Amino acid sequence: MKKKIVICDDDKEILNAFSMALEDQYTIVITVADSLVLAEVLDSIDADILFLDIHMSPRNGDLVLRNLRSSSKHDKLPVIMISGHTDGRRISEDCGADGFLAKPFDLTDVENYIRRFVYES
Repeated sequence: MKKKIVICDDDKEILNAFSMALEDQYTIVITVADSLVLAEVLDSIDADILFLDIHMSPRNGDLVLRNLRSSSKHDKLPVIMISGHTDGRRISEDCGADGFLAKPFDLTDVENYIRRFVYES
C-alpha cells in the first residue's frame, strides 16, 4: 500500500515542490492549499504524515493542529510544522507538533522526517 504524505500550505510552489520531489511508486502526495478544508481531507484518507505551514490564511496552522490534536482520529498523526518566521519553532512546540522545518528547507530534512515517522515507526 502506498504511503500518504499530506502537505498543507498556501504557497502553490511549495505544494508543487513536495509533489514533484516525493511522489513515486511508493508514495502519494496530497496537497491542500486551504487550511479550512484540511480536516475534511484528512477524514477521507488514512494519512501517514502531515507537513503543515504555520502562517496561512484564512486559518493558521497552529490552530489547525490544535483542532486535529483534540480529535481522536488525528491525535496520533505525525505533524511537521513549516515556517519562514523566526517564531516558527516555538509555535510548533507550543501546539504539539512532532517536528519543525524552517523555510527554506532542504529536501533531505523532509525525507528524514518521512523516514523517521512513516517507515521507522
